Formats: sequence, structure tokens, C-alpha cells
Amino acid sequence: MSQKGQNDFSQEVVRCRQEYQEMRQASNLFPPATNPILDMTNSPPGEKPSMTIWYEDGTEMGTSVRLYDIPGTLSGDIFRLRKNLPSATGPFEVEGNTVRQLDHCLEPPEPNEDDFEDISDLITELPLINVDTEKHFVKKGKYRSEIENLLRCQGGSCLGNPLSPRIVKLLGRSHDGQLVFQKLLDCRRVLADVSSLNIYKRWILDIIEALSCLHSLGIVHRDLRLDNCLFSENGERLTLCDLESRWGQRAAPEIANDGLDVGWTTSSDIFDIGNCIKCMVYANFPITKYVEWVVPSPLDAIVEACMRPVPNTRPSLEELKTMVESLE
Repeated sequence: MSQKGQNDFSQEVVRCRQEYQEMRQASNLFPPATNPILDMTNSPPGEKPSMTIWYEDGTEMGTSVRLYDIPGTLSGDIFRLRKNLPSATGPFEVEGNTVRQLDHCLEPPEPNEDDFEDISDLITELPLINVDTEKHFVKKGKYRSEIENLLRCQGGSCLGNPLSPRIVKLLGRSHDGQLVFQKLLDCRRVLADVSSLNIYKRWILDIIEALSCLHSLGIVHRDLRLDNCLFSENGERLTLCDLESRWGQRAAPEIANDGLDVGWTTSSDIFDIGNCIKCMVYANFPITKYVEWVVPSPLDAIVEACMRPVPNTRPSLEELKTMVESLE
């Protein structure tokens, strides 16, 4: 791509971000233009697509608003930040263009119970690291699968050779039993400063390389999102982290909304690459899954391919790599 083309792309990225921020700030679906949110939940499988939000109102339970996703109507436009919630007191719902007052607040969901596993035996086998906060970051391990997956990606041990430099390397354990990694940058410290197509291409190829390694080992990431990507000090390279392969993203249409083993596959990881690209471009995370983020050309073709609704119509990682490398 010519320098002019690069500049035009960057300007379009900035325009998209500004347009979304204006919509986001004008919406009263979420703070700061409304009361703080206590909880949110999506409708269970088999029911009409909806989302219920509980807002603080001075009571213990708060007040609830339920919105049904019906595109082209008031409720659909509220989801997509095109229109605001109607003025109403107490609990209510919006279905299409109909606003209904409810005679009671909807019951909030039960809090999820932690399902953390006992991983003490795996932790004690890891080398002890004297943590330097300038060089390392630590996290509490929750599942055996994370440690096992990390070690498989580096030859079976912390001292082994990494199979991919694009997957975070487990260095060992801290004195208090946490997992120790090389310190890298969180995405929130990087995204807003980047609007270059060349850097986006590099990041996408880094994700593809990391997933290729995981998939070759029979590992599905399940939770591919920019929150689980780390960046080099100069922001030019991306490293994939959080290899729990347990709970994760449910964005791909073939993934059920409830349960643990609900259809995550290598193809659903590819679907999630599309969402990662959107978040790169907008330097943000969608406030609802219904927000429509248009991605500038030529990245729009990559997003479309990744997010095709039928899994077997999505490109393989090798095909996707070729598509990204050919972008101009």
C-alpha cells in the first residue's frame, strides 16, 4: 500500500473511533449517562434474544430493563446505540417498538461459583523465580489445563524451547505460588496509539502463528480476545496468553450460551480473530455484542471471512495467513 493509502487507512480508523465514541457517550444504556449497573445477563438458549440490565436505584436489587434484539426497531436500535432508552420509572421492557411497564423487578442471576481446581502439585514442580516487578508479571493459576497447555507449548518444561515466540512463556512460580511470566504490555496501553495497517497485519499474523501452534497440539484457545493478548514494549509484536482453554468467548454462532463443553473448536477460534480485529481498529471493546463496528478496507475482507456464520466456510489458518500477507 502506498504512503497515501496508509494515511487514508489511518484517517478512516480515527474517524470510526470518533464516531463510535460519540454514539457511546450519547447513549443512556450504560454509564455515564445513566445509573451504575449492578448486573447484566443474556437470554438462555431457545428463548428470544434479549438482554436484561439491573441498574442501581437505591434498593438492594435495583431496577431492571429487558431489551429484545429485533433489528430495525426501537429495542434493536437501543442495543446498537442508535437510540436511547425511553423515559420510564421502575422496571420495564422494550420489545420491538413496544414499551411495557413491569409490575416487579426481574430476578437477577445467581452468582457463578468458582470452579477453581487444586493445582498445588503442578505448582510445586515449577522452578522458583525471584520475582522482579520490572521484568515479571504474576497471576494466580486456577486450572490444571493452563499449566499443562503452557508447558506443552514450550517443550514440556519451563526450561524447554518455546514452540512459538507468539505464545507467552511460563517461567516458573513465585514464592507465594503464583505463575510467573515475562512482563509485557496490556492491550489498553497500546491500542489507542496505533492506527497503522502494517502494524495490524503484524498483530493478526502473530495471532495466526500462536493459534497454529496451539491447534497443532490439539489445543483450542476458546477465549481469544485482545484482553488475552500482550504486546512488546514498542507495541509492534503480539503475544497470546491465558491458555486455560476452559471458559471463554461465546461469540461464534455455533457455541451454546450455557455450559463448559459447548462446541468450541479451531473454527470458533478463527471466528474470534474477526472480533479481535474490530477491537484493534476501534481501540475498544464492544459495550454489547449487538454494536455494529464497520472495519475499513482492506481489513473488512479478513473480518468477513473469519466471522462467516457457518464454521466450515471460514478459512483455515494457513488460508487466512495468505489473505493477510497479501493485503495492500
